[in-house]
Order: sequence, then structure tokens, then C-alpha cells
Amino acid sequence: MRHSPIYVPSPMRQQLKSSIRLFRKGEFLTRFLVWLMPRFRGRPVNRYILLPGLFMMVGTGSVQAASGPFFSLGNTDFVVSISFIIFIAAIIYFKAPKFVAKLIDGQIAKIEGQLKEASSVKEDTQTLLENLQKKQEEAEEHAIRIKEQAQKDKELAIEEAQNSIQGLVDRKLQNSREQVRASEAKAIANIKNQAIDLAIDAASEVIFRSMGGDDRRTIIDQSIKDINKYLN
Repeated sequence: MRHSPIYVPSPMRQQLKSSIRLFRKGEFLTRFLVWLMPRFRGRPVNRYILLPGLFMMVGTGSVQAASGPFFSLGNTDFVVSISFIIFIAAIIYFKAPKFVAKLIDGQIAKIEGQLKEASSVKEDTQTLLENLQKKQEEAEEHAIRIKEQAQKDKELAIEEAQNSIQGLVDRKLQNSREQVRASEAKAIANIKNQAIDLAIDAASEVIFRSMGGDDRRTIIDQSIKDINKYLN
């Protein structure tokens, strides 16, 4: 089902066009205010200069857009212009630009504080990282020193063990040599004693054979006396 187009009377159509033109001018004015407000941040706004200027800007556009008398409550352009001027005056009277600027400054200060805090955290993190790197280097150097000292202790222990073993072997060899020499001396002494005994026996036998009976008896008696004397 098709809808028939809505008929709009010519005066109303003209009024709509005028409202559209006024809206466009208001959009331009809004952009102008957005540009103008930061310029007055931290400065007193001269309302006696700003209000007439706004009135002239809005009024000029409204007069050009109006089809009838401008200063009439029946003229929507005039009513909208007056309402807009009152709205702007209220904003200026209640120091809205200053309030907005204060809010912006507060937000900027907050952001700056966060940036400073982030910078401080970054510096602290950098310092902590440098300390950790320094401690890591010190730990590595300490580990290297411990390894070197352990190697030296190992070599010293091996050398001491070798010296101890060599000393023990030398002492064992010396004891063995002394025992061998003592055994040799004892064996030589035994051999000498046996040789002496054999020589004495042989000499005694020769002497007894060469002597007579009286001489043998005399020597035996003398030997008995000598033995008794040594025994007593």
C-alpha cells in the first residue's frame, strides 16, 4: 500500500526552511563557541562585548530568514534567537566556561599526575632492573670464583694425597730395607756363629787327638773350674 505525500502549506514550508537555515547558523555558532571558549580559559569574559556580538550574529541571520516582522512573538526565528541569547547569557553568568575550563584543567592535572606516577614507576622499575642485573653479575662472578677455588682445592688435595701416598710408600720401603738388612745381619751372625762353633769343634777334636790322657784330664778339670767360676 502506497502512502500519499503529505501536503505542507507554503507559509509553513517557508518557516521550516527558515528554521533549517537558523539551525545551520546555530551549528556554526556552536563551533565558534567551541573554538572561542579555550581562548578565555583563565581570563575574565567581557560579557558586554560577547553578548552584543552573539546577538548581532544570531539576529542578522534571523532577520534575513524571517518572512514577516522580526520583533514579534509570532516569529519563531525571533523567539528562538531570544532563547538562544538567554541560554548563552546564563552560561556566561554562571561562569560555565570557567567551570568547564576548571574541569579540563583538573583532568589535565590528573593526567599529568598519572604521567608523573608512570614515569616514577618506570624509573623505579629501571633502577630495580639495574640492581637485579648487578646482583646477577655479582652472583656469576661469585660462582666463577667458587669454581676456581674448588678446582684449586681439588688440585691441592690430589697433590697432598700423592705426597702422602709417596711418603707412605717410602716409609714402607725403608722399613722393608731395614728388615732385610736386619735379616741379613742376623743371618750373617748365625753363619759366623756356626762357623765359629765348627772351627772350635774342629780345633777341639784336633787338640784332644794330639794330647795325652793326663793333658786332657788337666784341661777338662780347668774348664770345669772356669765354668763353675763364671756360674758363681
